[in-house]
Amino acid sequence: MRWKEKLTKPFDLFEISRVRPYLMGIATLWITFYHCKYLNLFNSVFLTKTRLLGLFTRIESIGNCGVDLFFFLSGLGLYFSYTRLRENHPHPLKAFYRRRYRKILPTILIVTVLTFGMVEKTDLANWAGGVFLYGFYWPTLERGNFWYLSATVVLYLFFPLIYRGIQGKRASAGAAAMILAVVMLTLAVRAFAKEYYYTHAILMLCRIPVFILGVYTGRLSYEHRKIPVWIPLLAVPASVLLVILIADLPLDPEWRFYGFAVLIPCLTLAHAYVFSKFRKRGFLSRLVMMIGTYSMEIYLIFESIYNHGNNLIFSPDSMGLVYALTAFTATLVLAVLLRAVVDRLVRVYDTQGDPPVSGKGAIQ
Repeated sequence: MRWKEKLTKPFDLFEISRVRPYLMGIATLWITFYHCKYLNLFNSVFLTKTRLLGLFTRIESIGNCGVDLFFFLSGLGLYFSYTRLRENHPHPLKAFYRRRYRKILPTILIVTVLTFGMVEKTDLANWAGGVFLYGFYWPTLERGNFWYLSATVVLYLFFPLIYRGIQGKRASAGAAAMILAVVMLTLAVRAFAKEYYYTHAILMLCRIPVFILGVYTGRLSYEHRKIPVWIPLLAVPASVLLVILIADLPLDPEWRFYGFAVLIPCLTLAHAYVFSKFRKRGFLSRLVMMIGTYSMEIYLIFESIYNHGNNLIFSPDSMGLVYALTAFTATLVLAVLLRAVVDRLVRVYDTQGDPPVSGKGAIQ
């Protein structure tokens, strides 16, 4: 095959859905690694005496991109799930909301209620923001709140409208219009209510647009859209270049947000292309995918540990690596137990159930 033919060979965007479980694991590891800075990880004696510290510091500098990847993959997965329901369920909208909130709300409430004993009085607003799911828009919340999950719940609420906006022949125009509307609204808020803008610009300028882009990408993936193979090939070096630029250049925070929004689809497409060449999964790949299946539980539990753990267990700076590894191991065990408890509660109290759904989509 000549090189021109190789470059124009079609690449099936359905490969993105195949790599989604792995990328969920990557996103989970990425964001927990980013939060390990609160567990003295980067003060570890081992890291400071090796070259790993420089590498880890660079990765940490853009570690909050893991949350952006979560938003993108959530939008993609929701498109598959809702489309399958529309094709096979008599009441798709009702089933969609029941499945989504049945999956997320019990877990959020259990973790936030159990962490009440570790919360100081000055942090009660943060804790309440997690319980009552308003944390994503509260202007003065500091780290440690479950704002990501509360924002996700709200996006679930509005998802059917986003889904409808990307239907028809002008799907790309619909997605672009929604993204532009969110960005313009945020810039308007900057002019009239700066106390909200500086806290939540990353959500409005990057993460909600990335979520909408994920929904649109879900449609392309579900329909097995084809693109020239040079595009995912180009996404590989583009991802590396963007990581270097965002990590090293002294960019204004607002421009960093835009950079994140470009990096995430490039990173996803690059992984989809690379993994399309390797069908077999080794132990590490399966482990990362397993971590991805418990992403929500891991996020919530590790959030609680790094935010309140120092109140219970003191860790010297030199022990940061041991502390971080111990905290993550405990998080994995607790995540599995939490999922089992929630699944048990759902089976006990959910008397309605849903009929089995079949279809060509690969994502639940």
